[in-house]
Amino acid sequence: MMNPSLGATSLFQASLAIKWGENRRPYGAGEFFKGLSAQAIDEFESLAVYFCCPAATVLIKGDQDPFSVMFVLDGAVGLRMASYAGKRFILGIAGPGEILGLTSAISGIPAGIEAEARCLCSIALLKREDFLDFLLRYPIASRNVMRELSQQHAQACERLRIVGLTSSAPAKLAQLLLEWCTRGRQTRTGTQIRFLLTHEEVGECIGSSRETVTRALNDFRHRNLVELNGSILTVPSRSALEIYAGIG
Repeated sequence: MMNPSLGATSLFQASLAIKWGENRRPYGAGEFFKGLSAQAIDEFESLAVYFCCPAATVLIKGDQDPFSVMFVLDGAVGLRMASYAGKRFILGIAGPGEILGLTSAISGIPAGIEAEARCLCSIALLKREDFLDFLLRYPIASRNVMRELSQQHAQACERLRIVGLTSSAPAKLAQLLLEWCTRGRQTRTGTQIRFLLTHEEVGECIGSSRETVTRALNDFRHRNLVELNGSILTVPSRSALEIYAGIG
């Protein structure tokens, strides 16, 4: 398994790291690239190292010193933290356009958050020093980073609200699904979400057991609040789910 904590050189040279080709400009998603000039994009590409990694690759360990930032170009990366007793809490799933290790890169202090690929992922990596210098040269990138940090803060507050201030596990699960819907795909049959977590991992998102999550999802299906086909979960009516969660 490829682990960046072994150092940037070993990460770049690992046998599973595959450099992108010339068709690698998937910069439509995310805040960072909004408004950047062609010159800035070209410079970013000259600084970045591009690689692919399979599922279960640990991209960032919670206690490692920040030496880089990683931009998710394709795929999904799970973000989690653990208590001193080893209990895990999943913060969410980072998708295309999101930045891994941003808080640590800015502060220079480990954030205690582990990032692990959930599926085959395409990543652009910048060394921390190069990234910070890039922000100094391009003020638009700095403003974009401030927006990204603000969004991450808002998402963290939302997760705390769900876990700490919502009484029942089914309501917590409904609110979690609604949070995921904001980044889902709109179709004629509803909002589609890639359901990449196991029931146990979903329980780690809301502080509940695997059995509780399974029962709640079965109840949601019975109430026609969700449909699950393979790894695709569809929410036919977000307003109905909001009413069920007590926020409609």
